[in-house]
Amino acid sequence: MALGLPDEKVVLFDSEGALLMNLGILATIAGKMPKNFCHILLDNECYATTGGQPVPNAQEINYAGVAKEAGYSSAYSFDDLEEFATNVEQIMQDTGPVFVAIKVVPEVENEPIGMRERVPTRSRAETIRDLQTELGISAG
Repeated sequence: MALGLPDEKVVLFDSEGALLMNLGILATIAGKMPKNFCHILLDNECYATTGGQPVPNAQEINYAGVAKEAGYSSAYSFDDLEEFATNVEQIMQDTGPVFVAIKVVPEVENEPIGMRERVPTRSRAETIRDLQTELGISAG
């Protein structure tokens, strides 16, 4: 979007859980060098969507450092929203891509996903046989 709208400031709000599952996006964004792009990471140290499971090693991960090493023009890290608020105007003036990691309080509203009930499935051989029958293919 930032590349398609070069005269507009584009801000992406992201979570550390989502970013950890797709770290390659940092290199992809940095490789395109969108000057109007700001990537804001809200770090609550847990996978809130799936029930609040803790992110492994969460307190040791330097997301701003990872973004900077991936090639972002500038990267910031804040321990709270108030600290970010005092710096936001300057950050938005930076030439992108800009990365901002902000620690936030976790708000988990759903129950953790438990063990899934195992449903009996067909074997590979049964599936092949059923497909052959359905497609009219003889098992030669």
